[in-house]
Amino acid sequence: MLLNPLFILVVYCLSKVSVSVCRFDGDENSRSVWTACDCVRLTVDSFKVNCHAVPWITVPAVPSVEKTELHMTSLSVINSQLMFLTYDAFREQSIQVLDLSNNKIDSINMNAFRGLEQKLYQLLLDNNELSRIPARQLSQLQQLRYLNLKNNKIDVIEAGIFKNSILRNLRYLYLDGNLIDSIPSDAFVSLDLQVLTLSHNRIHHMEAHSLPYTIWYISLKGNMLQSIPYEAFEGLKDLQMIDLEGNSIDHLQSYVSTVSNGNVSINLSSNKIRTLPAACFSAFQQINKLDLSRNAIQKVHSEFLQGVATLQTLDLSYNRVGFLPIKSLFTVAHSLSKISLEENELSTVPEALSVLKVLASLNLSSNKLNTLGSDDILSNNGNMLKELLISHNYLTQIAANFGKLENLDLSSNNIAELHKQAFGQNEKRPASTVRLNLAGNQIRRLADPGVFIYMPMLVYVDLSHNNIEHISSNFFHHLPTLESLSLEKNLLDSFPALALRPIVKLRYLILDRNRIRTLPMGQIEQLGSLERISLTHNLIHAISQNTFPGRNFKSLKSINLAFNRITFLASKAFHDLFALDVVQLQGNKLTTLQMYTFANLSNLRIVNLDGNQINYTSEGCFFNLPRLEYLSLRNNRLATIALDAFVHVLGLETLDLAYNKFHEFDSQFLRHVQNLRSLDLSHNMLRHVQFLDHLKQTLVNLNLKNNRLQFIHETVFADMPRLEYLDLTKNSLISLHPDGFGSMPKVHTLLLGDNQLKQVKKGTFEGLNRINLLDVSRNELNRLDGSCFGENNVVELNLAGNRLNEVPQAALASLHGSLASLDLSDNRIESVESTQFEGLRNLSQLLLRANRVQLVSEAAFKSLHKLRILDLSENPIDEWHPNAFRDLSHSLESVNLADTGLYSVPNFAGRAVKCLNLSNNQITSFDIAADKATLQKLQTLDVSRNRLRQLPASMLNLLTNLKVLNVSYNPMVEFTDQMIRALPKLETFHCHHMYEIRDVYKPAFSSLVNLKEFQMYDVGKVVHSGFFQLDELLAVLPGLKTLRIQLSNQTLDNQLANFDTRLLRSLHLQGSNIKQITMNAFKSLRGYKVKLAITNSQLFYLPPQFFSTLNHIKHLYLDLSENRLRTVNPFSTSRLPTVNSHGTVLQDIDLRNNPIHCDCSMRWVADWLDHLRTTAEPDHFAEHVSKWNSTFCYTPNSLVGQSLWSLSAEQFCSASSTAQCSPLSLYTLPLLLLVIFCLIH
Repeated sequence: MLLNPLFILVVYCLSKVSVSVCRFDGDENSRSVWTACDCVRLTVDSFKVNCHAVPWITVPAVPSVEKTELHMTSLSVINSQLMFLTYDAFREQSIQVLDLSNNKIDSINMNAFRGLEQKLYQLLLDNNELSRIPARQLSQLQQLRYLNLKNNKIDVIEAGIFKNSILRNLRYLYLDGNLIDSIPSDAFVSLDLQVLTLSHNRIHHMEAHSLPYTIWYISLKGNMLQSIPYEAFEGLKDLQMIDLEGNSIDHLQSYVSTVSNGNVSINLSSNKIRTLPAACFSAFQQINKLDLSRNAIQKVHSEFLQGVATLQTLDLSYNRVGFLPIKSLFTVAHSLSKISLEENELSTVPEALSVLKVLASLNLSSNKLNTLGSDDILSNNGNMLKELLISHNYLTQIAANFGKLENLDLSSNNIAELHKQAFGQNEKRPASTVRLNLAGNQIRRLADPGVFIYMPMLVYVDLSHNNIEHISSNFFHHLPTLESLSLEKNLLDSFPALALRPIVKLRYLILDRNRIRTLPMGQIEQLGSLERISLTHNLIHAISQNTFPGRNFKSLKSINLAFNRITFLASKAFHDLFALDVVQLQGNKLTTLQMYTFANLSNLRIVNLDGNQINYTSEGCFFNLPRLEYLSLRNNRLATIALDAFVHVLGLETLDLAYNKFHEFDSQFLRHVQNLRSLDLSHNMLRHVQFLDHLKQTLVNLNLKNNRLQFIHETVFADMPRLEYLDLTKNSLISLHPDGFGSMPKVHTLLLGDNQLKQVKKGTFEGLNRINLLDVSRNELNRLDGSCFGENNVVELNLAGNRLNEVPQAALASLHGSLASLDLSDNRIESVESTQFEGLRNLSQLLLRANRVQLVSEAAFKSLHKLRILDLSENPIDEWHPNAFRDLSHSLESVNLADTGLYSVPNFAGRAVKCLNLSNNQITSFDIAADKATLQKLQTLDVSRNRLRQLPASMLNLLTNLKVLNVSYNPMVEFTDQMIRALPKLETFHCHHMYEIRDVYKPAFSSLVNLKEFQMYDVGKVVHSGFFQLDELLAVLPGLKTLRIQLSNQTLDNQLANFDTRLLRSLHLQGSNIKQITMNAFKSLRGYKVKLAITNSQLFYLPPQFFSTLNHIKHLYLDLSENRLRTVNPFSTSRLPTVNSHGTVLQDIDLRNNPIHCDCSMRWVADWLDHLRTTAEPDHFAEHVSKWNSTFCYTPNSLVGQSLWSLSAEQFCSASSTAQCSPLSLYTLPLLLLVIFCLIH
């Protein structure tokens, strides 16, 4: 929205001044109806009106300025049921901003806006039901500048539609998300538009002169254009931005005459372009940025930029370019400053780059480069190139000269050695490189100090994720300016103290995930500038008093020693580190905190001791820490804390003592702490708690979850004036004292779920002022006494999982004005009637899932005027009144009727529901003749587990806004062309367990340009039919984020070859025929977090090289359950937790239901579980334990049936020596069977 910033600021600031119910006492005709709205006074005589979810079908008479002497400058009627606008609807006021979005408006009177001709500045009609642009109705609005018509049903723009209008000030027109399929000539004649957005329509054709000559920004993103509509852009002298992303453009026209001389940015990303022919951009002489990323470009003509005089930025990333002709960039050699060729198929540096004179940034990451010479890139532009990114290639050597380069990224290559003068050989012209990234290579030794002799300006060096075992004492001798050094994830077994001595300016040192056992004493004094040191996941066992001498480390702010094996932490270990701010010691093996462990540290704010084995605290272990704010002793073995453990620790605000062994809690040890705000005592064994009076005055958050509390004395929580959050979930509470919560005026969240409460007595919550969330779920409540709540003091009430036989009307009587959400799921309620909810005028969410409801009476929800979310799922309803949903709230957005015994689609009285779940019923047809309005705004539809044999195209054509569709578990026989093409906005499509499907019209899937998630598996007939080819379907699908699909192949090899995997983050393949995987089957997968699943197959062998091809994934989640695998070792070529030399980190692996042979090749499981034990949160670790406890040994006989969780590394290996079959035979037999099978066939 492009508006005058000053206008927005004034409206916003003034809106904070005065908000009240609109009354308009001076105008009897409109006084009563407008009380449903809020009035916000802007000035003495002006105001804006906000109406939300009002039950109007048209805007009522606007109050007269003459009678009220008030000027309505802004009117908002949104999320309501407006269907039409009458004549002179706004004539009596001076409205400048009119927002009528999210209604059902399909008709506007010719004179609806009469009186606003010189006033209306901004008009929002988005998310309505308009089928035409109301040009005639708007034609006289001379001051209109902003018009939003997004997400309507406009399917045609008539030629000359604005010809007779005088919209001389209209500059911004938004038509996104409609049904427009073409733009005719003179469509916007007479308009001086600057910004026009037409994204996510169905546009496939644009005629010449269809755009206004004044346009500078045009968005055609997400349409169906198959070529660039040059004729439409001709003569647009002010054009600056053309957005054509996500269309179906598959070819570019050559030698098009010039249509623009201006400096234009063109976005053609995510199309289907395969070739860049000669002069394919000749229509644009000057281009600022040309984005061709995420296409399928393989061939580039040597003159593809012929006709282009200047080009500043070129993005060809995420394509399949293997060769760039030498003269292809010649015409823009003097202007091209930034080019990205990331994620392509280049095996050599394109010679075309050598002609570029002003290139400043070059990205060649994720290609197939194995050599790189400085002349390849720097022969003509060495003095200009500032940034060179070449990560994820196959380089083994480094170019000798990098000129003025400031940022050099060589990470994730195959560089094994750094030679002398590797980064330069010219003493008179040393490199200007400031940042150097060599992470993820194969470097083993850092020996020759001459490596960096001509890089004197280096500030940041990253050598992490290599195999470095040794660093010579003088290796960093020529790096006097170095400030940041990362050596994470290497093989160092000692702290490189001597090597680091020359780096006197070093501020950040990272040595995580090495094998360092000890830290030197008195050898790194020169690192006086050090501010942060991190040594996590090493083997360090002790920290002495002289490890970090304060006299040398005067700037040290952060020490991270987490996840080591530290058993000894000396008294005064951090003595005199006056700048120290953070100490991380979680995940070690400390048992004791000695006196003065943390003492006299004037700036220490954070101490984390989570996940140790601490069972004893000495007096004064936290001594004189005036700024300590956060202390975690979570997940230790503490049963008590020394009375004087905290001395002069006055400012502690957060104390985490969760997951310890406390049976009682006496807060005497905190008697000197003056400002404790948050205390976590969850997951202990507390039966009693006792708080000091001064703690009660300061506590804001108190967590007592998962203890053994049975009773709470009335004084425990008395006089806690600042407490806002109290969690008593998962205790053994039997009853609540009526006065137990009476003195907590600021509590907004009170959690009492998962206890044994049987009753809530009168007055229990009466004394609380206002609770945003009160959770009493999963107790044994069978009654709530009347007046147990206060007057309108609860907003969200969760009573799910109790034993209530009826809606507790008496108890809810005092909450009629405040209750917005009521969860009664999983109780014993047997009927739903309108009288049960009378008076709950603000209830917006009602959840009745999994009760015993058998009857839904007439107009059961008529009194809930603001209801937005209704859930009746999982009820055995056998009697639906035909008018059960009569008088439903006009605000209704989501209805869940899953598993309620429906045989037909109910009538929702025309309410425009956005989310509808009808799954797990007996519906045989989707009859919408009587209730079409329900479908018009539907965005999510779940009809899975019904008896549908088809979804008629006539019905689907009404679902113009549908984004999510689930038709799984239905006896449908085909996906027709009409069915698929009727869903252009679909983003998620689930169609699994559909065994009757015989045909899938694959070409139609090309129309699903917005699809992001697709699941199609267990669709027996179609997958096994001879004419169905999966790769043909994948080839027409857009780039998905989630794909689960069934294969009929025996081998996983090139099925993904023509599928765009660049956005794919979750891939699940299954198929009973799958037996093997080739090494490169998944080499195209990439991303920060990727989930890969291969399940329900006959897969018996996973090649070790499989993991090496996943080098473009940072964090891998792997599911190999339900296969025939005998053994798997993800760490056979790397060190846990990485699965390859490029540093792909395994986050999770599932091997359940495989016939695992438990021998020495599986001993990694024990190491993996040790790793998880020290890195995962207790709850998450419990999930891992459950998984591995369900993964069993199939052989040898001595271990049959034992879970892999129960075995130690020694047991795995001892089984190998006594096994009845050798590991060799485990592989030989399946392979022999495969050979025999191939010979037979």
